[in-house]
Formats: sequence, C-alpha cells, structure tokens
Amino acid sequence: MTREQVVFDTEVNPEWLPIYAATPMELVLTESMPELCSEHGLPAVDRRDFVVNSSGPNSEMPTVRVLLSSMPPSRWSSAEARVRFQCPACEYCLAEVRRFRWIAALSLLAVVLTIVGLLTATQLELTQFYIPLGLAVIPGCMPIALLSAVLAWSRSGYFADVWMNDTADQLIVSAHPDFVAAVEQNRADSR
Repeated sequence: MTREQVVFDTEVNPEWLPIYAATPMELVLTESMPELCSEHGLPAVDRRDFVVNSSGPNSEMPTVRVLLSSMPPSRWSSAEARVRFQCPACEYCLAEVRRFRWIAALSLLAVVLTIVGLLTATQLELTQFYIPLGLAVIPGCMPIALLSAVLAWSRSGYFADVWMNDTADQLIVSAHPDFVAAVEQNRADSR
C-alpha cells in the first residue's frame, strides 16, 4: 500500500495574541479533517490535540537521531509557526499511544527500582552489591532508561505522520488512501 500526501492550508488563529516577541505564530487549519484515522484509514474513535512546529522540537517524529541532532546549540532555534488541530485517532493509534506511555513508565520504574536497590544494599551494608548496583545506576540505567523514557513519552504524542512545509502555510499529512479519499470527498462536497 502506498501512502499519499494530503495538504491542508493553514491560517493565523484569529484568537492568537503573542505574549513575547519570540512567540511562534499560532496557526489553525482552514478545513477540518475527516472522521478517519490518517495512519490506518479506520473510523476515528477519538480526536486528540496535536501540535506541529515549523522547525525545532515537535517538527518531526521523535527518534534518537532527531534528539541527538537537535543537541548542538546551533540547532536550538525556536519555531516560527505552530499549528494546533484535532487529529482523528483510531483504536490502533490509541493503543500505540498507550504502549509508548507504558514503555516510558516502565523505564522510569527501572531507574527508581535500581536506585532503591542501591540504597537498600547500602543500608543493609551488603558491600558486595555496591559496585554492581552503582554501575547499573550511573553508566547503565540512569542515562539509558531516562533517554528511552523521554523518547517513548514524546513518541506517544506523535501518532500521525504530519509536518509543515518550509513556508509554514500548509500542513502535509502522509495518509492512508481511505483518508485521502475522504478528504477529496469533503472538498468536493464543500464546493
């Protein structure tokens, strides 16, 4: 199955009032999305708040590559525009959200349990466990589990493949063919 791209025009939110000069421009979609999931083409059971930035954080799907490439200070640019919309989600999308949130919670639990184990070994004066538990916390569990928790939690909010074009006047959705057909039908009905 090939995925197609659907383009939704955006406009400045009429209720937007910038607080600071560096506040990104708030955009809204000019048309609503159909009641189908863009990823699977199934009927939506929920509509989730979705935010896409024109650049910087939330401008593309969170992965380790994206996280590491955004770390140098030269890449720390704020978003010029941000579009907020209600994204339709099917049962599969909601299950994916729950799965990634469970992964994040279990990663944090692993850190807590390892630290509790280290503290317990210290209180019980089990000196043979000091070094293994210490190594499990610092070079092992602490950075790796925390990184996986951050990535899993940020990924849980990104269940649709969407991005903005370079000029931030359009939202592009990589969509299932059924979603594309529903968008074309809505546009034909509104003419």
